[in-house]
Amino acid sequence: MIIPNHRRTNESYRTRSLQKIAALLGLLALAAAPVAAHSIDSRLDLPLLHVVKSLRAANSNRSLHVIVQTNGLPDAAMLSDFHRLGGTLKVRYQLIPALSGAIPARNITKLAARPWVCHISSDFSIHKLDDYANAAVGADFANNNDRVDGSGVTVAVLDSGIGSSNDFVNTFLLLFKTNRVINGPNFSSDSTTNDLCGHGTHVAGLIAGNGANSSGLLCYRTFKGVAPNATLLNVKILNSFGVGSVSSAISGLQWCVSNKAKYNIRVINLSMGHPVGESYTVDPLCQAVEAAWKAGIVVVCAAGNDGRSLPWDMDSPPAFGTVDSPGNDPYVITVGATKDLNTRSVSDDQMATYSSHGPTRIDHILKPDIVAPGNKLISVAASNSYLYKTYIGTNGVYWTYYEVSLNGKFTWQYFVLSGSSMSAGLVSGAAALLIENSPSINPNTVKGRLMKTATKVWNPNVSYSPYYQGAGLLNIPAALNSTDVVTGYALSPTIYWNSDGTLSAQDVSGIWGDSAVWADSAVWADSAVWADSAIWADSAVWADSAVWADSAVWADSAVWADISYTAVAGE
Repeated sequence: MIIPNHRRTNESYRTRSLQKIAALLGLLALAAAPVAAHSIDSRLDLPLLHVVKSLRAANSNRSLHVIVQTNGLPDAAMLSDFHRLGGTLKVRYQLIPALSGAIPARNITKLAARPWVCHISSDFSIHKLDDYANAAVGADFANNNDRVDGSGVTVAVLDSGIGSSNDFVNTFLLLFKTNRVINGPNFSSDSTTNDLCGHGTHVAGLIAGNGANSSGLLCYRTFKGVAPNATLLNVKILNSFGVGSVSSAISGLQWCVSNKAKYNIRVINLSMGHPVGESYTVDPLCQAVEAAWKAGIVVVCAAGNDGRSLPWDMDSPPAFGTVDSPGNDPYVITVGATKDLNTRSVSDDQMATYSSHGPTRIDHILKPDIVAPGNKLISVAASNSYLYKTYIGTNGVYWTYYEVSLNGKFTWQYFVLSGSSMSAGLVSGAAALLIENSPSINPNTVKGRLMKTATKVWNPNVSYSPYYQGAGLLNIPAALNSTDVVTGYALSPTIYWNSDGTLSAQDVSGIWGDSAVWADSAVWADSAVWADSAIWADSAVWADSAVWADSAVWADSAVWADISYTAVAGE
């Protein structure tokens, strides 16, 4: 029977109406489902819990920038419920089941009580992890390995952008030029993918600069990166002041995983971070880097530059538990910084006192995993950037430092920076070399080879501590010669505080695979180092209250304000 058009229209209308009613009932069920009161607090990170307990009444109209992890990928019902609570959506993620946005502080507990919500985290301000206050005395890091140069490997640099430089261009027969930088997306508050800060360009140069601007007849010193023929992928997440947000970093990570095959992305460098405010098991940035790692991408993170109890005093006692997120995640390769004395030998190299110490806050993961040179390194400059213009007087490089020249002024081609940001760049370059050398290698074996072959004690006057030096100093030739294979996830172990005041490390032999290869003595050196009384006495490591009650960390307006535009001068 043929149904008249008007009847078909009415049936269609009734169907749509029933669908809307069903959706509304589902939404009301989501909103009305009971949740135990004690579970609400556990769904908030420490800064948000602090707001709920002490600031909510006075700041009820303030918008909080949050990342909401959900039960399953966010769907239409969840988004509608979020909007009903006054939420404004920023990003709906696919890499991890989560969304980011802003919500009034008065509704944060209502949101936490929703059954579709797993956990709510602050959309922290992330920032570059360099320290450019040091005077520029110069330290070159040249790659002398002729066997591999990073060819065919793409390293994604999630940073402030990558500026143009001849050091990122390959020239053939003096005529044909190929730019090794691929411009990806811009998730920062800047309107351009150009590096307006100068940090990302410097890190990229340490990873894969080929030294073109410091090569030639007039040059007697060349500044090369570790993998001078690797491809660089510019994924911008930090603005002109080197500041961004966790939500932008997750967007960058998600884009890299989605485009891994297209660009052959094998390494991600994250020379940025934020103070740890919750366990890595619920930290959305940590969950995102884990997803990238499990997708087959090596993730290298800077440890941070908060290793001094008194940041301005080089001789102050060490500050334990200062590794930043996402470097606190046990999957990733977390890198601390060393400093040299302007010699070719590492036998006189020392640890940079600002380099952050483990174990990590809250979870007590043994970090960093490895250390590398990071103090006063010369690399590619972005001459129109904030850092270059502001600190050229202390961190500039004279033309005469690398070129036979009558020009006694600072060059616009190179610049000096220090910090674990720089160290991470060197390890990312090393990872690219290992991948070129063994294309089928997975991230766990890359991490395992780098850690096992690291030099445990390089300066007899520097006592070894895994909480400061990890598995030791990066040793690229030894790592390239290693044939060890990790059969499981190369997780950094957890440190346990025993009742007798000593420390024990988690047995990692079952996690990493062959115990004969990955025994503690092979990776971290002598087991006697776990009994360091200076660490368990540090309440900042073992007591959560030492973290969220720290007004210097959580009272910062950058946590609650529009963090994408907050200007932070640096470490």
